[in-house]
Amino acid sequence: MEFRMLGPLEIVVDGRAVPTPAPRLCSLLAILLLRPHRPVPMDELIDGLWPDGVPQPAHPTRTVHTYVRRLRDIVGADVLQTRGRGYLLAAEPSDLNAFRAALTQAAEDPARQVEHLRHALDQWRGDPIEVEPTAAIGLREERLTTIEQYYDARLARGDHADVLPELQTLSAQEPLRDSLIALLMTALYRCGRQADALSTYDGFAGRLVDEFGLDPTDELRELRQSILTSALDDEWQHQDQLPLDIRNLVGRDDLVTDVVNLLTATEGVRIVALSGTPGVGKTAVAVRVARELTDRFPDGQWFVRLRGASDQPRRADDVLVELLRASGVDSHAIPDDGDARAALFRSRLATRSILLVLDDAQDAAQIRPLLPGTPTSAVLVTSRNPLDALAALDGGIPIRVPTLTPEASTTLIHSMLQATNDVEELVDLCAGLPLALRIAGAVASRGSVAAFVSRMHRTGALATLAIDDDTAVSSAFRTSYDLLDPAVQRGFRLLSLFPGQEFAPDAAAALIGPTYDQVLNRLESASLLESVGHDRYLMHDLVKEYAAQLAAPALDAWKSLCRWYVGTANAAMLILEPGAVRVPMPSYDVTVADPEAWLTAELPNVEAVAQRALELGTPDVAWQLADIVRLYLYEHSRYGTWRALVRLGELGEQTSGDEAGRGAMLHARGVLERQSGANDEAIALFEQAAELYRACGFTLGEGALRCNIGVSYNAQGRLRESAKAFGEGLAVFRACGEFARMPRGLNAQAMNHIHLGEFREAVACATESLQHSGAHGNDRLVALVNRAGAYKELGNLELAATDLCNAEPLVENRLDGIQWGLAKAAVENRLGHFEDARRIATDVLRDSREIDNSYDTCISLQALADSYLHAGDVATARTYYEEGDALAAKSGYATVIAELHCDLALCNFLDGEVELAHAQASQALADSVEYGIGRQSARRLLARCCEALDRPDEAAAHQAAADAFCRQTGYVPR
Repeated sequence: MEFRMLGPLEIVVDGRAVPTPAPRLCSLLAILLLRPHRPVPMDELIDGLWPDGVPQPAHPTRTVHTYVRRLRDIVGADVLQTRGRGYLLAAEPSDLNAFRAALTQAAEDPARQVEHLRHALDQWRGDPIEVEPTAAIGLREERLTTIEQYYDARLARGDHADVLPELQTLSAQEPLRDSLIALLMTALYRCGRQADALSTYDGFAGRLVDEFGLDPTDELRELRQSILTSALDDEWQHQDQLPLDIRNLVGRDDLVTDVVNLLTATEGVRIVALSGTPGVGKTAVAVRVARELTDRFPDGQWFVRLRGASDQPRRADDVLVELLRASGVDSHAIPDDGDARAALFRSRLATRSILLVLDDAQDAAQIRPLLPGTPTSAVLVTSRNPLDALAALDGGIPIRVPTLTPEASTTLIHSMLQATNDVEELVDLCAGLPLALRIAGAVASRGSVAAFVSRMHRTGALATLAIDDDTAVSSAFRTSYDLLDPAVQRGFRLLSLFPGQEFAPDAAAALIGPTYDQVLNRLESASLLESVGHDRYLMHDLVKEYAAQLAAPALDAWKSLCRWYVGTANAAMLILEPGAVRVPMPSYDVTVADPEAWLTAELPNVEAVAQRALELGTPDVAWQLADIVRLYLYEHSRYGTWRALVRLGELGEQTSGDEAGRGAMLHARGVLERQSGANDEAIALFEQAAELYRACGFTLGEGALRCNIGVSYNAQGRLRESAKAFGEGLAVFRACGEFARMPRGLNAQAMNHIHLGEFREAVACATESLQHSGAHGNDRLVALVNRAGAYKELGNLELAATDLCNAEPLVENRLDGIQWGLAKAAVENRLGHFEDARRIATDVLRDSREIDNSYDTCISLQALADSYLHAGDVATARTYYEEGDALAAKSGYATVIAELHCDLALCNFLDGEVELAHAQASQALADSVEYGIGRQSARRLLARCCEALDRPDEAAAHQAAADAFCRQTGYVPR
C-alpha cells in the first residue's frame, strides 16, 4: 500500500489508486501522514480535523474513534495503530519521500543536478493537500524553491532559449516572486533581449511599489546593473597569498615530489586534488608544494579557503569576485552573472602562469567555475572528499594523503619534544594523524610524556588531544560529521561498534541495514572512512573513537553483526569441512562464495568480535566463534589465534553457563594440549567435555571426543586403549547414521593399526575411509598417507608411492604438507633416495617447528636422522636422534621414544659400543609394550648385539621373535 499527498490525496494498492475516502477520513489520513511513525495525541487530531472557525461535533473524541475505525478498514490495523490516547501511522507519503530524496541527490551529484531536480518536480500532481494550511504552505514553498533551483541549473548549462517560455509563464503565475523575476531577466539577457530584461525589472519594481510600497532587493538591483554594464580589462596584479609553510613537515618528501612533478607536466591544465582524513595534513602538503613551485608560476600563487567542510561553504560566484578583484579587475566591471564571471576569469588567466591553491573544497561543482582554460596555469585542490567528479570530467588527478608511518610519527614527536624516550606509546595512540601528533607534542612538552600518555588512557585519546575548542582533533572530525545527513550520521555511529580493523561491506550491512552502501560511499567521500583494497574499508582509530562517543552502543545493531559473523563463519566451515563435528549452531540465511578467502580475511575480526562480545553482554558469541573455526585453525596451524579464541570462549561460556559451550571449549583445549604433547591433560579435558556433551544430548560430539581420546592414547603408546576409544567413537557415528563423519576417526584408527603392527587392517581401514562420501580434502589426504605408510611397512613401495602421488595435489596448507612430507621422506629413505629424503625432511622440520607442533617435530628429526644414518653418516644422524629423543621424552610420545631409543642404540652399535647398544635396545624393547614395529626393531638389533657379544642363544631367540612378527603381519624390515 502506498500513500501520495503532493496533489490530491491518493491511496495506491498494487500500482492502482483505490477510491478516495470521505473528506474527513482524508483529513485524518493526511494529518497522520504528516507525522509518520510517531504517535499523534487525540487533542492534536481534534485540532487538525476541526481547526479554529470550524464547529466541532458534540463528542469529538468519539467521532475520531469512528473515523479511525473506518480508515483502518481501508488501510489495515497494521498500518494504523493505537498508541496510548492517540494513533500512529506506520507508513510515509511515498511521493514526498521521493521528492526530498531527489533533492538530496541533486545536492550530492552536481553533474546530474538538472536530472535529479526534474525527477523531484515530477512527483507533484497538483497543489498539496489542504488539510493543514501551514503544512500546505510549507510544501508549496519547497516546490517553488525547487523550481527555481531547476531553472537556475538549466541556465547554468546554457539552456536560456529553451527555458525562457517556461519562465515567462511561471513569473506570470507568481508575479511578486523576485527570484523568478531574476531568472527571467537572466534568460532574456542571454537571449539577446537586453531591453526586455530591463523592462521586466521595471514592471516588477512598479508592482512592488503599487501593492506594498517596497523597492526591489539589492540582489535584483545589482542584476539590473550588470545587464547595463560590461567588464573592463584592468592591469594584472601579481599575488602571493600562500600561508605559513610548516617547518617540521616530516614524512612527506616523496608525496611533495610526486605532486610537484604532476603540476609541472606539459599537457593540458594540471589539476591535482589532495584528499584524506580530517587532520592528515592536506593543507600543509599543498603549501609546501606551492612554495617549491614559486619560480614555475611567475604570475602568482593564489590561495583560496573554500570552507567546504563547514556548514557555509563559499559559493564559486563569490570566490570569482574575489579572484577577479585580486587580479586587478575593477569591482564595477565584474559581471553579476556567474557564467560571465567564470568566462572573464578564464580570459584573465589565458596568457598568465599562476598556481591556484583551492583549500578545503566541498565538491567538484564548487571548483569547476574556478578552473583556468589554458595550460599555462595549474590548480592544486585539498578536500576531505575524493572529488571523483573532478577526475572524471575535468582531468583532475586524485591523490589520497596517507597517515604518517610510525617512523615519521616518531620523528615528528621528537622534533617537538626534548624527550627521546617513552614516545612509542604516544605515537601509537595518535595512529599516524599529524594533527593529533602536533597537539600531543605541544601539550606533552609542558610536562612528562608518560603522564600525558597515562591521561590519554584514563580519559580517552580524543579528550586529551585538545588545546582549545578550535585546536582539537575532535573538532576536525566534528566539522565533517555535522555535514552528514542524519541517516549517514547514524551509520557512522554504528560503524564505531565494529571491533576489528578492516571490514567488508557485508559486515557494514549487518550493522547499518539496507542503506549501508550509501552510508559507506558518503563516509568515504567525507574521508571519515578509507577504502583499502577490494571491498574492504578502514576507519582510523581516532575517527572510530569519535564516532563511539556520539551515542551509547546500539545493541540491536551489535547483535545483528554477531549473527552475521556466527552465521557466515558457520556457512564457510560447512563448505570447507562438512564432516566436522561441532556444536550445532542456529541456522542463518547466509551464503559464502569463497569460504577460504572469507576466513583468511576475516579471522582477525572473528577474534575481535569474540572479545567485544564479552564486553557488550553477548558472551555466547565468543565460544560459538571459537568452536566454529576450530578445525580451520587446526589445519592451518594458527595455534596462537586458536588459543586466544579459546580463552575468550571460556570466558563467554562461563558467563552464559552454556553446557554445550563449556564442552566445546574443553574439547578445543584438549586438542591444543595434545598438539603441545600434554596428552594426560588432553585426555582429562576430553573426558570432561564428553560428559558435558552427553548431558546436553550432543551424541556426535561425544563420539568425536572418543576418537580424540584415542589419538592421545596412541601418542602415549597405550595402543589397545587407543583402539578401544576409536572403536567407541566410530560406533557412535555408525549408530547415528553419520557415515560422512567417519573418515577422520578411521584415519586415526588406521595409524593405530600401523603402530600395533596390524598393517593389513590399516590398509583396510584407510581404504574404507576413502570410500566414504565424507572423505575429501584433508581427510582424503590423511587416508592416502596412512595407507602409503602401511604399504611401506608391507614392503610394497610401488603402491605406497602411488598413494603419495595421488595425495600430493590434496595438500592445501602447512599441516597437510607436513603429513605428506613425513610419509614421502620415509618412502624415499626406504628406496635409498637419501638426498631426496633429507631435503623433504629438512623442509618438514622447519614447518613443524614454526607451528610449534612437537609430535611432528620429533618425527621430522627422526626422518632427517634416518637419511644420514642409512647414507653412512652416523655422527650427524646421532645428533638429530638425540634432539628428537629429548623432545619426545619431554612430551611423552611413547611410540616415538621407543623408536628413537632403538635408533640411538643402532648408532652406538655401529660405533662399536655394543654393550651400550644392547642396554639401550633392551630398554627400547621394554618401552615398546604394545608397539609392534618398535618391538621387532629392538629384537632385531638385540640379535645383532648378542651375536657380537657371543651370546648365540639369545641372538637366535630375538631373531626368531622378530621373524615371527614379520610372518604374522607381513612386515618387511628396512
